[in-house]
Amino acid sequence: MPILTEANRYLTEQLANRINEMVFGFGGSVATPEDGGAERPAVVVTPTVRVLDEHTLSVEGRLTISDTFSVPLREVVLQYRSPTDNTDITPLFRYTFKSIDKTSSNELKFSVIVEVN
Repeated sequence: MPILTEANRYLTEQLANRINEMVFGFGGSVATPEDGGAERPAVVVTPTVRVLDEHTLSVEGRLTISDTFSVPLREVVLQYRSPTDNTDITPLFRYTFKSIDKTSSNELKFSVIVEVN
């Protein structure tokens, strides 16, 4: 039985409300559904999450010129961290990409579209 449009919109909004951290990291192994989060976390930012339609989220995070690392960034994880229990973390998505050198000479904006089916 197919899920109704209103139910899908509800699930999409619930997921949007759960994405409250974007973790940039140094790990670069291939992302799989069995990943447990960032391999080698570098920095955590609060992303901007928008519901685009009943199936689609836009998630965006930024690193400013004050964020600098001596090792290239190679992964990003979207996750939920409970506001009442700092140890309650649920990794939701992990992406790996070609190495990016993040220095004081550049800013980084990471944007992703998440399809909810």
